Amino acid sequence: MSLRDSIKDLRRVAKNLDAANFNPQMNALEEFLNGIEVDKPVEPPADVLKPLLEKFLRGERDFSSREIRALPFIIYDKQITSHNTAEILRMPDFSKSSHLRGVLNAYLSNYDDSNKTELLRQKLYGLREVDSVSLKKTFAARDKLFGNERFTNMAKFFVQTSSVNKALEAIGLSNYKASNFIQTSLKIFFRSNLSPAAQFEILGELDKEFDIYQNIFPAVADALIQTVYRTGFGKTKCIEIFYRRLGDPRFGKSRFNWNSVSQKSKDIFCHWLSEEDLETFFNIVAQTSNDKQWSYREKFWRAYLPDITNTWIFLTGNAKQFAAQSKLSHGTLTNGGGNQAVFVFQIGEYIFSEWSNIGKVRAYDSSWQEIFFGRREISGIFIRENFIAEWIHSSPQTNYWQHEVGNWIAANC
Repeated sequence: MSLRDSIKDLRRVAKNLDAANFNPQMNALEEFLNGIEVDKPVEPPADVLKPLLEKFLRGERDFSSREIRALPFIIYDKQITSHNTAEILRMPDFSKSSHLRGVLNAYLSNYDDSNKTELLRQKLYGLREVDSVSLKKTFAARDKLFGNERFTNMAKFFVQTSSVNKALEAIGLSNYKASNFIQTSLKIFFRSNLSPAAQFEILGELDKEFDIYQNIFPAVADALIQTVYRTGFGKTKCIEIFYRRLGDPRFGKSRFNWNSVSQKSKDIFCHWLSEEDLETFFNIVAQTSNDKQWSYREKFWRAYLPDITNTWIFLTGNAKQFAAQSKLSHGTLTNGGGNQAVFVFQIGEYIFSEWSNIGKVRAYDSSWQEIFFGRREISGIFIRENFIAEWIHSSPQTNYWQHEVGNWIAANC
């Protein structure tokens, strides 16, 4: 027996016993039933909707109560017009909680910017008296769900509660996290000018329930990356979460996860990743070399950060411990000794490799792009070959290498 059938049996028992007079404890049972009977936002199965749609299009109107509950879900079929939608919304008996839930479910689950949704919204917003105990909290929040400023109000509500879960619980919609309405509300929330700290609190919650919210993560990333860039708040957390959830936007299969993110946000994020790799590389150098010239190398390459488009680091096994603080992925360097690391980066059409303790910079043409970037393992011998130019730091011309490399980059990149 299903939960719903069990509830019906309990209701029949309560009615037969005249619950209000015979046993006051039955009132508590009635309230309990009302509380657990809230429908989850599940669309009726296709074997119900398809015949119902066909029946409606044939012009038949002798619908059962069950069919009337399901009717709002055929509204979003492409064969249903706005005129049909208005007709369908005249059929439910809104004093019946099951009929009311059918319309509410359809509105929240299928929410979009169509005229059909607008008709549902107006109908629900116009209901001032709701008999269903389990829906009173929801309709008490009508301005947040159905009002003209619904998304502004929802955004403020998320800030007020500091939690999506608490906000939805407060309005009786805990089961609607995956609904179009709630996910649209969240996308707009992250595009608002509200406190970045509040937005990161909500982001942390979405991250914990990624399976539910993964479809909106690109939109959240698009908005929040630009907020962080503008305000300077939360950059490290932003990199950590979106790199882990969406992957690297520059190369590899994960770059497709960023397809719906604007180019502006991707450019900002890629710049952050380049900066992170550069800092990781020179942190390793600082911990494994006593040579003071490394600070000059870091200053030299940092000046080129605005022009660097791709970066990747290869590490020997020993060097990996010094990169533990980085949240980014790195490749393994074989045939390398001690604590060696190789920083690979691209400027224009050329790729460069900077070694941690050999003292050479090498340049390669663009054909090496797919060979270097994102590669999980590479031989140090392989990197030392096939270059088109190289410069050595540890030589009598040590103080001159920056001039030579700078001139080469200016001429070629």
